[in-house]
Amino acid sequence: MKYSLLAISLLFCLTIANTAKAQSGNPSPTKDTSPGMNSSANSITGIVSDSKGVPLADVTIRIKGTGQTVISDAAGKFYLVAPAASNVLQVSHVSMKYQEIQAKSGAKLTIVLQPNNNELNDVIVVGYGTQQRSKALGAISTIDASKLEDYPVTNLAASLTGRIPGLSVNGGTARPGADATLQLRNPVILSKDGGTLSPLYVIDDVIRTESDFNNLDPSEVEDISFLKDAAAAIYGVRSGQGAVVVRTKRGKVGRTQVNINSSYAVNDATMLPTMMNGYELANYLDASIQAQRGFVADGQDGYLAQSNYYTDDELSYFKTHNYNWLANAWKPSHLYRQTVNISGGSDKATFFASASYVNQDGNLDRINFNKWTFRANTDVKLGNGFKVGLSISGDISKNNQYLLKQGGENPENDVKGLLYTPGFTPPYINGYPVRLSQSSNQNTIDAFHFFEVQQLDNYNNSRDNSLNIIGSLQYDAPFLKGLTAKVQYSRTLNNTFPKQYGTRYDLYNFEMTGEHNHIYTDNVILSNTSPVKVSNGNRIYIKPSYRDAYQFDGSLGYNNKFGKHEISALAIVEQTEFTYNDIQTLVEDPTPGAPPDGRFAFGEEDIFETENEGGLLGYIGRLNYSYANKYLAEFQIRYDASTKFAPQNRWKPFYSVSAGWILSQEKFLENSKAINFLKLRLSAGKMGSDNTKEYGYLQRYTPLQNYGAVFGGDGDLILGVRNEAIPNPDVRWDDDLKLNGGVDARFLNNRLSTSVDVFLDHRYNMLTALSASVPILIGSAIASENYATVNGYGYELSVGWRDDIGKNFSYNANAFLTWNDAKAIKVDVEKGKLGTFEDPTGRSTDMGVEGYHYLGMFRTQEEVDAFTAKNPNYTIFGKAPLPGMLYYEDIRGPKDPVTNQYAPPDGIVDENDIDFISKKAANHYQFGLTLGATYKSLHVEMVMAGSFGGQGVVESAARKMATATSSRPAFWSDVWTPENPNAIYPNPYYNFSYDLASSFWFKSAFNFRMRNLNVSYTLPRRFSDKLGFTNTSVYVNVVNPINFYNPYSYKDNSLGSFDAYPLLRTWAFGINLGL
Repeated sequence: MKYSLLAISLLFCLTIANTAKAQSGNPSPTKDTSPGMNSSANSITGIVSDSKGVPLADVTIRIKGTGQTVISDAAGKFYLVAPAASNVLQVSHVSMKYQEIQAKSGAKLTIVLQPNNNELNDVIVVGYGTQQRSKALGAISTIDASKLEDYPVTNLAASLTGRIPGLSVNGGTARPGADATLQLRNPVILSKDGGTLSPLYVIDDVIRTESDFNNLDPSEVEDISFLKDAAAAIYGVRSGQGAVVVRTKRGKVGRTQVNINSSYAVNDATMLPTMMNGYELANYLDASIQAQRGFVADGQDGYLAQSNYYTDDELSYFKTHNYNWLANAWKPSHLYRQTVNISGGSDKATFFASASYVNQDGNLDRINFNKWTFRANTDVKLGNGFKVGLSISGDISKNNQYLLKQGGENPENDVKGLLYTPGFTPPYINGYPVRLSQSSNQNTIDAFHFFEVQQLDNYNNSRDNSLNIIGSLQYDAPFLKGLTAKVQYSRTLNNTFPKQYGTRYDLYNFEMTGEHNHIYTDNVILSNTSPVKVSNGNRIYIKPSYRDAYQFDGSLGYNNKFGKHEISALAIVEQTEFTYNDIQTLVEDPTPGAPPDGRFAFGEEDIFETENEGGLLGYIGRLNYSYANKYLAEFQIRYDASTKFAPQNRWKPFYSVSAGWILSQEKFLENSKAINFLKLRLSAGKMGSDNTKEYGYLQRYTPLQNYGAVFGGDGDLILGVRNEAIPNPDVRWDDDLKLNGGVDARFLNNRLSTSVDVFLDHRYNMLTALSASVPILIGSAIASENYATVNGYGYELSVGWRDDIGKNFSYNANAFLTWNDAKAIKVDVEKGKLGTFEDPTGRSTDMGVEGYHYLGMFRTQEEVDAFTAKNPNYTIFGKAPLPGMLYYEDIRGPKDPVTNQYAPPDGIVDENDIDFISKKAANHYQFGLTLGATYKSLHVEMVMAGSFGGQGVVESAARKMATATSSRPAFWSDVWTPENPNAIYPNPYYNFSYDLASSFWFKSAFNFRMRNLNVSYTLPRRFSDKLGFTNTSVYVNVVNPINFYNPYSYKDNSLGSFDAYPLLRTWAFGINLGL
């Protein structure tokens, strides 16, 4: 079906466009335009080239005031029939400056076009329209999607890292199928009943989801704008987190062009976590057990360890027998990407069609993500001012992952299980899978046997598809210049089909040898306790879901100039409705080895359905005014209603006002040689965020498995239902007042560009659950209320430089630095924190790392004795100091539960001594640097990004104590023992002294890495011509090629925790072909 739909879409666009072209009567843009063959007395012929003399294909040459248009061929040649003795040619190219040239009949021209380096003339996409960049008044960053087309990633957001000031990109280049997420500036939400930190996504003026955005292929995207301030207010109740606005490609007048991009990539980890091997773990455990038993004084100011848990013969065996489970399972993986675009058209109809396919294997077998996307955009002029547009787009994807139920359902459990398994435990002996944990509870990550789950093909797969159709009819009124009416209807269908299949598997015990029986033999134990049955979910679970949404827009626009006055006005009525339902089916006890079908499962069955619907209605208006191209103003308003809220609270106006002054147009600067452009701008907007679920004003219920009543003699719990949060009939949206001031400037013949933005986001009436003031006896979750106030603020600085050196070399550099923070003005505070150091009121929402102030490690008994002589009552969580312990500063005594005041230090380290031990936890400064250079046909671009200002800390998972069934990172191989008193890390037995955040675990939070390197080479025209292509280029694109700084010895510092799927470095080799 997917291939049929794709073929129909492409054929539809091609048929309409070519039919219209055949009827247009214009000269065919594909005819032979050689001047030598077609020259005559009333013809105009010529060659178009760039400033370096390279012929330019696809240049549009139009005779002004007529319909005659031709496109230059691969050699830059063109031919026109002149209607008059003297003519004006309009010459344009997407990357060159527009020119008008006088040409007489019979002229033979050589036209030289200059690069369009002045981006101020660019038209950028904004909410419900476009604007000239020089007149934009908001904090709007843009990117030309052609810069992203060679990226070997499966989601669009992942290609944006380091390119946009104020944009945070999280994830997207690790586990296949896991999308990146975007955040603009410093979003804040407090609601626990819905809401998102992600911006609003708009594709071709239709509100879409983050998944829809990520599924776009860069080759089908024209450009992307990021609305970070009041510019997003036109989206009303959903504008508070900013907006990402996408314009997809449309056809252009000219010959039919075909572009093919094909690449093959290899993915591997930038760094695999380093864990203790079996020998190191055994020594670690010995050190812990010896400390537990106590060290015996040797009479010579030293210690003698009691008998080891792992004996010398066992330790010697582990030195030569180590099993690295992750290394055995991990392998380089592959990514294939193919895109095909077809575009062209005539004066009467244009078309663009594209298809793409990407397939990424996992570095663990049977993980895979593949995706098809397709798009067909057509625009047809019907005459008399009418124009119709039709767009059909969609995607079809499949994401294959493991089902990992042991230790809690977590997609990272495959990596966790492989990393945690001790190096002295083999996965198989003589084909029998080894039991990892002797605990009676096998539902833990310590008991998880990855390779058995892999062999059983237990999976957690999802098949997703979406289809979007947009139809529009536009009328450009001939009786009033600049008046346009338009209606647009969009329909979007999203279907997902996730399925989980989990079974049971057997694990075996073996006879052991070694002095303390820690070495596996080949003798399997077959008894009533071996094999042990381990459940990996033991179920089939499917949850198909269906979402059907439409958006209708009716708009009236007017744009005209009156002398020095320019006015643009827009009025829109927009209505959106959606329906959603899913059917969840669970069947237990599937038969291992049988097809993963409910017919072969014989346990309990549960089936239930969920339905939801909602909608929005908005009245939208915008007015832009310009006087003499130097005094600018913009007004936006939107009156929104949302079914998320009760009828009496549904309607709310949102609005913005912006003003700008282009100083470079004033007489005192218009002749400046140094300052080419200088603009001041201010904006203010009242915006909103609907951070709640649908129908939060009504009581909602959630079905739960195994929480219902007991029926029958087998004691099984049936499906139950629990109430969700107590409803709040007064719930409304978060309010957000955004203020932004900015300066845009160009200097030195537009070679140097700068932009500065300073912003304040005053968020108030924020939805938050006031759980701190509600007694636990209420027995239910509390609905969010519009209560909190948080102020966000920051700045963004960007600078760019571009220049040419001679005819063959050009280069550019773009850099940005951003900073942001937020202050809690009014938030929900637990009673026990009011007035204490933990009270967030009036302070930054990032108060730093909370932990203990590290003073040192006791290394000898003499150090302990000297310390306790000065601090006789000192204990660490109730334990007296001993060598090998970390110790901390005692800063407070007990807290009075009535006054919340702490007593002075009492010589005891406990929960009262926790503190904020750093100024910040997260990095609040971000920077990016893009460097590019072109020499003749060779182009190189590097994108680098980083952040700083926070405090790195070794994560909790790495600090936790290792066990005989759960290993930890390799740094734990250097722990305190009497024989190793200068160790870096404490004795593992004293985990109460280190298994908590403290300044002992501090690491630098600074990070700086190259995110992308692209090297491309365009073959000379003569070689492309011989191959039958209009252009041919090859490229190498590398994602995450270099990490310039990593303070962690055991993991890549981009990972929050060492036991997550590793960050991938991707090498892609590709070719671009034009026809």
